[in-house]
Amino acid sequence: SISFRQSCRSAVCGSCALRVDKRGCLACRTQIIRQTTQITIDPLNHFKIIKDLVVDLEPFYEKMRQIQPYLVRGNTIPEKEIILPEALREAKSLGECILCGSCYSDCNTLDVDNSFCGPATLIKAMRFVADPRDKNDNRLPQSVELGLYKCPVNQECEFACPKEINIRRGAIERLRYLAVKKGYAPLPEHKKLINSVLETGGVVPIINKPATEIFPEYIKEFDDNPQSEILLFLGCIINRRKQNVAKAIINIFKNNKVAVHMPRKVTCCGSPFMRIGQRDNMRPFVEKNFNIFNEYADRGITNVLTSCSGCNSTFRHDFPILANEFDIPINFKIYDVGEYMYNHIDLNIEHLKSMKIKAMYHYPCHIRASGLAEEIYIDLIQKIPGIELVKVPKSGYCCGGGGGVRAAFPNLADKLAIRRIEIAKEFGIDTLITNCPFCVLSFERVLHLKEEAGEKMGFRIIDFYEMFSNAYSQRKC
Repeated sequence: SISFRQSCRSAVCGSCALRVDKRGCLACRTQIIRQTTQITIDPLNHFKIIKDLVVDLEPFYEKMRQIQPYLVRGNTIPEKEIILPEALREAKSLGECILCGSCYSDCNTLDVDNSFCGPATLIKAMRFVADPRDKNDNRLPQSVELGLYKCPVNQECEFACPKEINIRRGAIERLRYLAVKKGYAPLPEHKKLINSVLETGGVVPIINKPATEIFPEYIKEFDDNPQSEILLFLGCIINRRKQNVAKAIINIFKNNKVAVHMPRKVTCCGSPFMRIGQRDNMRPFVEKNFNIFNEYADRGITNVLTSCSGCNSTFRHDFPILANEFDIPINFKIYDVGEYMYNHIDLNIEHLKSMKIKAMYHYPCHIRASGLAEEIYIDLIQKIPGIELVKVPKSGYCCGGGGGVRAAFPNLADKLAIRRIEIAKEFGIDTLITNCPFCVLSFERVLHLKEEAGEKMGFRIIDFYEMFSNAYSQRKC
């Protein structure tokens, strides 16, 4: 026999929430395709098990009670109150939450920090902050206190939510924006990060010569006509810290007869401002970058490629809304470099050399947030002869570096990064391949910290583009 909860069978009550293959979901709406030979069913994560699939949800409810998840009115309530539908639209969308606990179960932060209030609590907080009838002015400072900035915005909660609530941008980043507007944020560490961007034009300081100064603005190192011409936006980390990755991407396109334009006047994508809640500071970044992109589009270069997953997500999701507000046209298309390699050029795989690597692919959360399938990058990796990819369960585990967590809570970020590596090692993997520069920095940091402490991890991080570039040459990765 097995014990479980169920009630409505209509995805309304939320009582049948559990995990299927390590992902939170509702049993009543989760279908198993006929070809499936085996599945793993577990109780929700982060809860005490009462019996079998039944868990104690009281800690989940207790955290939610801290923000008073109900309408708080003033001392006097008007006899007649007219609320227009538009005023309640935001609150209504967030009110779809059925308290199933799936988001709480799949929350990466809660895996390593039980003090975090969890996504559902922040959804409820935003639901009442957005309600014009609510008179509780403490919800924003309470949200900051309960861990609003501990979320790395990896959207694990969003993918688990059976109601498809826009948790990241609609609740968490919206709360951060309002907290900044009211003076409860940003955190001191985030102010330092923002000042760095404002002073230097990038999220990381310049240590070595930037890639945009190493390479010419137009790169075409082959004789034939190009099969394509693209504008390459490197992003701060690759431009200022990972110049070898820029070199690798240029080499990949050289081997595929793609001409590269790399304008020097571009600036930071502004993602740190959006993630921290300083949306009102975004105009200079949108204007400068999109005006440059439009200038190239006028010359026929309409494909803008990003090599940073965070830049890609920001350009794809945030900039179009902001550009519309600022009346800036968008005459170009945004692509990820890997996405463009896979879907938009005739990829030269004939000259790829064999590379003896057994590794796992780390699927960056911002790549997934851009709507790009993990299979794109897995298929690209497997085009290189000799590489053996091992699928590690729950590939969505976060590096801990996003959402401002690395800046404000470095210990939390380190715990998330090292956990990802330790899980890989449990499956006999000693190599991780990824295409996000922030993930690479996060993993390299914790490996360095481990080595400084005298613990040899025997683990290596390989950048996706450097590996692919090496496969076009005689060098081994």
